[in-house]
Amino acid sequence: MLAIAGYVIVATLVVRWDMRRTGEPVPDLGSDLYGLYTQLFFEPTLSLPEAPIARTIFWITPLLGAVLLAQGLLRVGASVFDAEARHRLWVKIMTDRLQDHIVVCGLGHVGSRVVEALHALGAPVVAIERRTTDSFASAVEALGVPVLYGDARQDELLVQAGVRRAKTIVCATDDDLTNLEVAIDAKRENPPIRVVMRMFDQRVAHKMRTALDLDETFSTSALAGPLVALQATAPGVRGVYRLEDGSLRADMEVPAPKGWTGRTVAECEDALDARVVGIRKQGGPFRRARHDVVLAEGDVITLDVPAEHVHELRNSVARAS
Repeated sequence: MLAIAGYVIVATLVVRWDMRRTGEPVPDLGSDLYGLYTQLFFEPTLSLPEAPIARTIFWITPLLGAVLLAQGLLRVGASVFDAEARHRLWVKIMTDRLQDHIVVCGLGHVGSRVVEALHALGAPVVAIERRTTDSFASAVEALGVPVLYGDARQDELLVQAGVRRAKTIVCATDDDLTNLEVAIDAKRENPPIRVVMRMFDQRVAHKMRTALDLDETFSTSALAGPLVALQATAPGVRGVYRLEDGSLRADMEVPAPKGWTGRTVAECEDALDARVVGIRKQGGPFRRARHDVVLAEGDVITLDVPAEHVHELRNSVARAS
């Protein structure tokens, strides 16, 4: 547009100069500017001048307009028939319309599963992945999640992902320094944003969380280690989480013992010194366990207990059966 405006202005000035030089009547400046502009799009409003240079410009201008039109058609055609161009446009449109979304950086084993979980929860999410191959990006794209390709440490890419409008950013690449840099950049662009950062060294992660006022730091090995250990020694363990004081708690699923048939959830909690967080009736879905729900034969319950009491609890359940 700037080039077109520049050409119209310069061409108009040259035409007026040449017409004055040859003694030809010259219209006002506004009429000349409009005349050269319409000449570009094959809608002439001025008569062909007699001055040689001005006449040449009047012949060249429509040809220039034809070139511009052809170039525009080629670009539109390329965007229509080029799948990659269409995809980039779709990603831009989808990303620009998001608000209070979650940005996930890194689509490896961890990041891709985070995106899958967020998508299953119905949370709006945008992903950033450095590699175009050897990642889980294609599986993420198949979910309908927009993926931007490039280095998440580039401010421009974070802005394209809408980090200034985002609610949370998850730094889940396989490089601690990259995650740290992305977290700092995100905080600079959007100070209130919630930052969840992956770090392999949990001791450093705790220090970084305190020093940089990060919301959460996590280590996949620190999260998976206790879970695998409990699953290896006790059946039915479904999850493990760590409290702020460092203690571990486990969620385990067990069949309701026959001795509990006809008893309420509250009575079972008192007997086990554990919290019943869910119950699944025969053939039914998992649902919240109200204290007054009466257990029936074949029910499956989910218990929340201290990790060190898992084996003791399994033995208690076995005795009740």
